Amino acid sequence: MSVSRIYGDFTFLGTVTFIGSLVLPDGTVDNDAIAAGAAIVTSKMIHRYAIHYKQDDGTDVVAAIVPIHTVRGATATILAIEVACVDSPSGGDKAFTVDLKKADQDVPTPATVLSGVINYSSTQADCEVETGTISSSSLVAGDSLLAVIAVSGSTGVQGQGLIVTVWVDETPS
Repeated sequence: MSVSRIYGDFTFLGTVTFIGSLVLPDGTVDNDAIAAGAAIVTSKMIHRYAIHYKQDDGTDVVAAIVPIHTVRGATATILAIEVACVDSPSGGDKAFTVDLKKADQDVPTPATVLSGVINYSSTQADCEVETGTISSSSLVAGDSLLAVIAVSGSTGVQGQGLIVTVWVDETPS
């Protein structure tokens, strides 16, 4: 089959029907080109999750290992992790750390996905947001994420009102 080329700009008034495949250059179809009521099925979209883990204000932050998400889609990418504490530790050496670990179905021991734990101590202001550095962002179906909180110190007041938010983009299965 030979290739025909037509050069120039064209405007079509009516329906254009293609028999075979339509190949468009990257960047041709953007958000503005999709009708507001297009009703695109979710199986064709990347899903963004804001996953939250919290410990209530009014009680000290305590050590915990908590499963917070299991990937259902084919693949996923961890975009960010943010930690804030309503009332930061104060008046001594009390502090806590937050780690994010991946539990893989094929590997029995969860492993960190951060380049280092997120430290929260009396040097942080109340409600100050601390972000972690993600060193391993790729996930696949069946992987689980765990928030791991460790506490330390013996003097002062421990932080209260912890919130951990993990942002994940997941592709459909």
